[in-house]
Amino acid sequence: MKVAGRFRTARQSDRAVPERPPRSLSGPEGALDVRIWPHAPADQPLLLATTPRKCGSAVERNRFRRRARMALLRVLASRPPLAGRDGAGFPLVWIRPAKGARVRDIPYAEIEGQLRLAFSRFRA
Repeated sequence: MKVAGRFRTARQSDRAVPERPPRSLSGPEGALDVRIWPHAPADQPLLLATTPRKCGSAVERNRFRRRARMALLRVLASRPPLAGRDGAGFPLVWIRPAKGARVRDIPYAEIEGQLRLAFSRFRA
């Protein structure tokens, strides 16, 4: 699904998750697990937002995914347009609640802050 022409959500056919994904940008005490890496075949940034059933009801999980999409739109709107980094492709951002975290307890500001941190580290 393309979202406002700025990014799209990852699909199963993308085979986006490598065998050894990079380490999490959040510490073990954080409520989110955010990872970012270049994804070569993508023509725009990709978002992979996953929420296991243990994190809350279907309504809460869907709300988390919607909030992650809106936070990513806000982060991308405040930054200059992304270009593929050294031919490595656009970034793929994987965001999910940390183990044992409930999605209803994660504030929107934390989601947006973690995404900003991920993009700042990707650009570095």
